[in-house]
Amino acid sequence: MNYDKYTFRRREMISFLIAVTVLFLLIGKLFFGTFLAGGLCIVFFPFLWKKKKKQLLEKRKKQLVKEFKDLILSFGASLKAGYSIENAFLEACRDLTYLYDASADILQECKSMKRQMENHISLEALLNDLGERSRMTDIMDFAKVFATAKKSGGDLNAMIANTADVIGQKIELLAEIDVMLTGKKMEQRIMLLIPLFIMGYISLTSPGYFMPLYQNPMGILIMSACLLLYATAYLLSEKIMEIHI
Repeated sequence: MNYDKYTFRRREMISFLIAVTVLFLLIGKLFFGTFLAGGLCIVFFPFLWKKKKKQLLEKRKKQLVKEFKDLILSFGASLKAGYSIENAFLEACRDLTYLYDASADILQECKSMKRQMENHISLEALLNDLGERSRMTDIMDFAKVFATAKKSGGDLNAMIANTADVIGQKIELLAEIDVMLTGKKMEQRIMLLIPLFIMGYISLTSPGYFMPLYQNPMGILIMSACLLLYATAYLLSEKIMEIHI
């Protein structure tokens, strides 16, 4: 499974198309006085499509890391309980079946790893492969530490269990930070919607208020400039909120 590519599910695609259509029609009506003008916004569709796909891809990766955290914490607990490395990993995979739906990415990965381990492919190679495919730092770090620990010898179970605890705590901390950022992003979206709500309210309560701007070239030019300014503000706010943790 390649985590750098995302294919829209049917429901996601339908909801996205409906949302974009409503947005374009709303922009056409508010800025140019007619729903048909929203058709001009079709030029922005590829950008919105790409952005939505990126958002869903990032959401999927974050969910994978969360699931991986539960996997390695259970893995570490099984090692401390005296299981061998391979059996501890399989036990951790079984534990996850009680936490997640069968369609969860981590359970699909566990199922694939189990099959490959039965074909004598090493666990460190499988973890490294997962890290390379997901391109997630925490998964790659654990795979590297796991491989190094197996090569160096010593109290292998304790080393891996401690590493699992440390990385698990780090992922939990990053998840808490992400929750705080989500709140700020929600505030940003609300602030971006306020101008549209104000324009919509004025249009409903005073139907002729914007008519002078819709019926002459200068007015259309002014509203086009306002739309461009609004789009620029949106892009800048998205750039500011694009924080990688």
